[in-house]
Amino acid sequence: MRQLKSYLILLSGLLLFCLPGQAVAAFWGADYLVKINDQTFSDADYRHWWKEWREPKMAVPDSVDGFVDFMLLSQEASDMQLSDNPNYKKKLSVFLKVRALMQLKGEEIDAFKVIPPRDELWKAYLKKYTPILNLQMVAVQEEEQADVIAQFMAQGIAFDKLAEAAGLDKVAEQLESTGPMRYTRIPEPLRSAVLPLKQGETVGPIKYGHAYYFLKVVDRQDGSDKDFESLKQNLIRASLKRQEGQLTRQLLERLKGKYKVTVDQALIDSIGPEGLKDAAAKKIAITIGELKIPAGFVFASIEKTQKSRGHAMRQAEAFADSKHRIVNDILVQVLTEKAALDRHYEKVPPLKYVYDFYSKYRLIKEFEDTVIKPQVKVTDADIEAYYKKNLKQFSREGMIEYAQVSTNETELAKQISEKLKNGADFFAVMQPISPAGVPTQKEPLVHLRPEIQEAVKSLSSGQTATVVNGENTYFIKVIRGVEREVIPLAKVRDVIVKTLEKQSFNDIRNGYLKQLRERSVIKVNKADWKSLHAELLKENAS
Repeated sequence: MRQLKSYLILLSGLLLFCLPGQAVAAFWGADYLVKINDQTFSDADYRHWWKEWREPKMAVPDSVDGFVDFMLLSQEASDMQLSDNPNYKKKLSVFLKVRALMQLKGEEIDAFKVIPPRDELWKAYLKKYTPILNLQMVAVQEEEQADVIAQFMAQGIAFDKLAEAAGLDKVAEQLESTGPMRYTRIPEPLRSAVLPLKQGETVGPIKYGHAYYFLKVVDRQDGSDKDFESLKQNLIRASLKRQEGQLTRQLLERLKGKYKVTVDQALIDSIGPEGLKDAAAKKIAITIGELKIPAGFVFASIEKTQKSRGHAMRQAEAFADSKHRIVNDILVQVLTEKAALDRHYEKVPPLKYVYDFYSKYRLIKEFEDTVIKPQVKVTDADIEAYYKKNLKQFSREGMIEYAQVSTNETELAKQISEKLKNGADFFAVMQPISPAGVPTQKEPLVHLRPEIQEAVKSLSSGQTATVVNGENTYFIKVIRGVEREVIPLAKVRDVIVKTLEKQSFNDIRNGYLKQLRERSVIKVNKADWKSLHAELLKENAS
């Protein structure tokens, strides 16, 4: 038996070796999901497409039709050479630059950032957030007054008695406690004066603004675990930001050497707030490989950034800051773009699949913009016909005039309901509930309770309705039925135009897809799709 099995296995292998390719595929199952003309697409191709195409909470499609339509339109746009359109090239270039820069940043910067150990974070915490001080304060306006208080302080008078001892308690500003606050909230030069002090120590007078200050450290906290933990995430973010800056500078230095950067610092130094003469403006300030950036471009960029930052007066110091920032930004942008594009991330995963999808997606949009949209036409007759056909859509229910009475007495409500059914006069029947008479009122239908709106909106003048809501029963008589207000065509014209344009666009697009399908050879491996569809449903559910 074992020998027979061996012969069968060997025979199967020989048969498969001798059979033509189509027969092998039939034996093992086809090795494709969809074939469209001369292109073959696999399960992996569909998965990559679906990952980019799907919207949040979108259900898994029941067929491959959406995928086929996408590929048909992109093929047609490619055959029409729409990829040569400047608009297409520009959008694709911008997309590639942005995504390539993100990947470069991930590889060269983000990958090397680390969360610092606790002792490093603790040191940063002590430096940035401590000490936490609670201060007592006395302040006077005149220097002579400050001298008097200083004398009494030197004599050892208690801090809270200084102003009184000096006879200045009525003119001095005194504060028993500021409450705990970080040293960064204390203004200079008061901060510098109190930072060296220990708990209980005093200092003064310190001139600040238009007053002289005397300060005592009531309490001093030089950090705690609880306070540290509350600030830990801020400290981590600050550290990661510093690391990013340092890594970016290091990357920039490496790229400067690779791409042969030269900066005419003397020329850049000569750029002032008043601008440059024509000859100087044309001189090359920055050279990056074959790219040459004139001084005039640098000056124009400085002017633009100053306006965006509100430096209308263009002070010399602010201008110098802007100039430094602009030169650095130019170097960073150009060098990182060149480095990112030179790595051709679009040719290798994971960007490859995203880029392939986006390039096809933009081709389809180019096809829609250049072929379909010019054919979309909406006439005045179309607009009027749509308006008349959908008049209810452009109407709103307005005012209703009615009388209303309510009661929570169940038996009385039953008696009144019975009388109304027998045709009794509404106002006469309501006498037991509303002895003073039933007032009528006129107001928008939408102001009524929802259950009452529903009961009366279809009633004609003179008709009545009874609405039971919990323990309450409402009796309503319609004096004048709901008036329907029709919105004029002029006010909804733009909405109708957009609706009709969208319908026309979809009709034309579907027409093109029908033609493309008719003249294309499309083969779907149904067994493969069934298996893939089941996998996607399972993944989506989880």
